Amino acid sequence: MNNQTLENKIPINDILYSLREGFVMVDCQGVIIQINPTAEEMLKIDRGIALGKRISGMVPGSPLIKVLETGKEVSPWHETRGDKKLLSYHFPIRTDGKLEGAYSIYLDIIDLEEKKLQFQNAIQKEKELEAILENSHDGIWIMDGAGVTLRVSKSWEDFSGIKREEMVNRSVYEIVAQGYYTDSAAIHVIEQRKPVTIMYETKTNRKALVTATPVFDENGNIWRIISNVRDITEIDRYRQELEESKRYKEELKLLRKQQYESDGVIVRSQAMKDVFKLAAQTAGSDATVLILGESGVGKDVVARYIHRTSNREKGPYIRVNCGAIPEALMESELFGYEEGSFTGARKKGKPGMFELAHGGTLFLDEVGEIPIQMQAKLLHALQDLKVMRVGGMKPVDIDIRVIAATNQDLKEMVDKGQFRSDLYYRLNVIPVVIPSLRERPEDIIPLLLEFLRKYNEKYNMRKTFSSAALESIMKYHWPGNVRELQNVTERLVLTCTSDVIDVKHLPPMLKETPSLVDFHISDMGTLKEAREQLEKSMVSWALKRYGSTRKAAAALGVTQPTVVRMSHKYGLNKNRTD
Repeated sequence: MNNQTLENKIPINDILYSLREGFVMVDCQGVIIQINPTAEEMLKIDRGIALGKRISGMVPGSPLIKVLETGKEVSPWHETRGDKKLLSYHFPIRTDGKLEGAYSIYLDIIDLEEKKLQFQNAIQKEKELEAILENSHDGIWIMDGAGVTLRVSKSWEDFSGIKREEMVNRSVYEIVAQGYYTDSAAIHVIEQRKPVTIMYETKTNRKALVTATPVFDENGNIWRIISNVRDITEIDRYRQELEESKRYKEELKLLRKQQYESDGVIVRSQAMKDVFKLAAQTAGSDATVLILGESGVGKDVVARYIHRTSNREKGPYIRVNCGAIPEALMESELFGYEEGSFTGARKKGKPGMFELAHGGTLFLDEVGEIPIQMQAKLLHALQDLKVMRVGGMKPVDIDIRVIAATNQDLKEMVDKGQFRSDLYYRLNVIPVVIPSLRERPEDIIPLLLEFLRKYNEKYNMRKTFSSAALESIMKYHWPGNVRELQNVTERLVLTCTSDVIDVKHLPPMLKETPSLVDFHISDMGTLKEAREQLEKSMVSWALKRYGSTRKAAAALGVTQPTVVRMSHKYGLNKNRTD
């Protein structure tokens, strides 16, 4: 079949030049019979030269050769042509079942990534605006430059007593004329072209303090008017109570700050406030606490806080790193030994960690590392509050409060026979779960600045961080948690030659900005399909990177049930249950 016949059967010439995708078509001999300008630019070849030439000579490595050999589609195909990273699809052309040629479609991956980011940013901005409107304590009223209502917040609706749908598309002049308000800051803004603050009363006799601010377009015209409405009706009624309680609130705030931050504990996120609230509730008892969390999240800090706020604060605080004690020495280190109990034993023996903690707190860190054969003895010591020294004949009474911690899944270890179930339930009286640093990003900068202050003081430095460096630090996921943040801060204080620590001074892992997911938009797809593709890609990436639905949800900024629902919807990690 000649080239003209093939082109007539596939009438694409009228649309080829308008395509943003590259298009190349060959006949059954592999001779190029069509190429559009986009493909010329992507593949760095000239149409006048390419037409009539074999594809193998003009586009080395083109999958079209394989398509012609096998008669089967080759898709998708990733390749690099010069400075272009391309995603391509290669299809056979058949007429009445006979292979008569093939064609390729090329997409610029970098361009797709830019579109994906633009789409993602647009969605994010819409979510942020919606969150502001729905959760702002003050009422928010958004109008166009002529004073016509576009959107109002829920709190504005609650304050005014007017349904939002009744206000949209209505002019502020009409609203004032009908007596809903005695005045409008937006009207003054239109007249004065500057921010205006006024007080007015509503039709329902409620008082409001309102600030309206103009937003100008590139031509200097008022594009939007943002009105912030604060209900001050109740202020007078509560002023006396507030003044009366002000002293107590300030004292409570000071006590809490001293309580949290006296040992360098920095708490800003609600998640960590909840952790310390639970820790404070447990401090008054002797119940065993099991602190769970990844390595480096600050389990020892929480344990010290529990001890310091308990009635045992004047007693000893003994920390035992169970993972650092050799198995052969575990029993003697924990329970002590008597004189002559083994070769090399001290004269008069030696008390173990349990005895040293008498009257105070024993912190068993990395408790999951205790050998299985030692766990029975540990259980008896916790239940009876008695220990038997190695080589001893008489039990020693102990008065301790036990706090244990681990970064392992003890329940899973129990199921595998690696940890005694009775010991697990004995330790897991009050579980305290410390979230990873990436799950509480509000704490990153306060912790960083505290470590910076500490090491500046220690090494007599005056280092500061640039805003760009702080932004990179916030974007990093901190797999080593608070410990990694602290170590990085000390390293930067010591190694950075400039007083201002900038992005260029940061370790390589803090400067990397890898693409989260491979996301491709089909030229035939709808907005709904694109949104579903994005959801699927991001959830899949988060599950692979963080390993659980809980951590994936934290990384994506959604709830765990949302991640679970999307996983089922898109068939991701079907066997995952966490």
